[in-house]
Amino acid sequence: MAGLTATDRDRIVAAISDALTEVLDYDLPQLGEESRLFDELGLDSTGVFEMLMRLEEALDIEFDTDSLEMAHFTSVRSLADFIATEMGS
Repeated sequence: MAGLTATDRDRIVAAISDALTEVLDYDLPQLGEESRLFDELGLDSTGVFEMLMRLEEALDIEFDTDSLEMAHFTSVRSLADFIATEMGS
């Protein structure tokens, strides 16, 4: 994650929050980095695809689908870590 600042991290988490709100179509409760995407928020596999498209647009990044793993979608933190790594590379 070299080269990314705390502001970059905040921007990533905000983009995840915005994308989740749009995909899930309801206002999220206090969303924190420990929020679990599937277990707590109700994200499903269809939602993952839609969320990734929104994140690509919002963050001007293109994800390598070969590098995606289910572990990246455990929580907001794990997704933000993955995105930060992708943006830093």
